Amino acid sequence: MSNIEKRKSPAGLPGFAVVMESDPELCAVIRAALLLDGHRVECVSDCAGVLAWRNSVGPLPEEFVLALGAGELDPDWRTLQLALDDDAVLARAAVIVLLTIRNGLTFPARARILQKPFAMEKLLGLVASDVAAARRLPV
Repeated sequence: MSNIEKRKSPAGLPGFAVVMESDPELCAVIRAALLLDGHRVECVSDCAGVLAWRNSVGPLPEEFVLALGAGELDPDWRTLQLALDDDAVLARAAVIVLLTIRNGLTFPARARILQKPFAMEKLLGLVASDVAAARRLPV
């Protein structure tokens, strides 16, 4: 058994992450790890949840990361896929895909793929690097 200690994100100031994961237990683990790393986190279970969340919020910080669980085909995937390129906020989000199986889905070119199962440290490292990169981008 290992201990998880709260620590400041390696990227410095915390970022904001939206996690889409249909497995509630895995989602809770990812959320807890990101919170312990100092990030703000919102969780949704599917593509419709991401789209509803996006429609319910205003402007977001530049340091915005979207982690997508990609297992089974989601009926709203095509709509979300278009929004990842066309929506002013989602188009600038870093995208990390948590992939269960190779299911034929295509992702934006900026997406980084983590094959499940993955090391939580790897996910936290990707989030931290994406947050740091977003801080260096012009608005």
